[in-house]
Amino acid sequence: MNIIPIFLPHAGCKRRCVFCNEYSATGLRRVPTRDEIFHEVDRYLAYFADRENVELAFYGGTFTGLPEGLMHDYLDLAMEIINSGKAKAIRFSTSPEEITQRKVEILADYPVSLIEIGAQSFDEGVLRLANRPHEVKDIYTACELLKEAKIPFGIHLMTGLPGDSEEKDIRSAVEVVKLKASTCRIHPTVVLKNSTLESMYHEGKYKPQELEEALNILWKMYVIISLGGVKINRIGICLYGDEVNNVVAGPYHPAMGELVKNRVALEILRVLKRRRGDKIILKVDEGTKQFFTGHKKCVLNRAKEEGMEVIFERASAPELNLRELMKTVLVESLDELFRSEVSGILLAN
Repeated sequence: MNIIPIFLPHAGCKRRCVFCNEYSATGLRRVPTRDEIFHEVDRYLAYFADRENVELAFYGGTFTGLPEGLMHDYLDLAMEIINSGKAKAIRFSTSPEEITQRKVEILADYPVSLIEIGAQSFDEGVLRLANRPHEVKDIYTACELLKEAKIPFGIHLMTGLPGDSEEKDIRSAVEVVKLKASTCRIHPTVVLKNSTLESMYHEGKYKPQELEEALNILWKMYVIISLGGVKINRIGICLYGDEVNNVVAGPYHPAMGELVKNRVALEILRVLKRRRGDKIILKVDEGTKQFFTGHKKCVLNRAKEEGMEVIFERASAPELNLRELMKTVLVESLDELFRSEVSGILLAN
């Protein structure tokens, strides 16, 4: 699936969250005009090898928080693009309190393939400190309304927000699985220029996560959500070009998703070391070998530093059951509070 992103910075937002500055994240100072949107569509299409599976996405801001007439205008514009054969569906991001029965009825007239709900956290205290415009109950209400309308939805989570903790992030991951979301996007909080969080950071009122601290939480969330049957469509904030320079502090990495998967591979090797000793022979196919090699051989290098010798033997099919090993390393890493619940969720999927 190819996505054409159309950014509408802060459009429809009723308040500014402490972590957010869409102008810094996108490099845009205003929403695009009609002509600019059509130009952007053609620009992206020129790069796509597969032009049959294209969706138009409205990102940034709160799409269903737009005035109803303006929301109709964007949806009708999207339909022009779809009817011209340049896309086949619409997706967008929004805030949960802006999903109502009335708005769901409006959306039912359009080919909406996915709505990403900006939940960020399932902890009331974290939501308040982030100046989010909703409560936890609004997330559940939005999901139920979309389920009833048979509109697929995804959930956006963040880690490292003010007042956050590993326990709260794990709880949020568990809730995503329980809600049976179609997709999930996760990113650790970074401090963006001209955000409230930047002022808090400079005043010593907020301390961002270190990269290793973020990874230690993200790999567990990745295993819970992916093994729970929810597709993770991105890990890490998406920044283009010079907008990377707008990150003041925090665990930003352009290949955050790869780092998380590498950490999962390393955790599995640590389990195998306890079972087999320092010399670990892996009979694997090429794909599994790449999983255990890691980005720029980082998994193998880290394993070597920890005294492991990893030897690959070619096999038509891997001897390892990665899914079961991922469950094992996850459950062993969790506090007793979550072990039973998470084990039950993963057994059910």
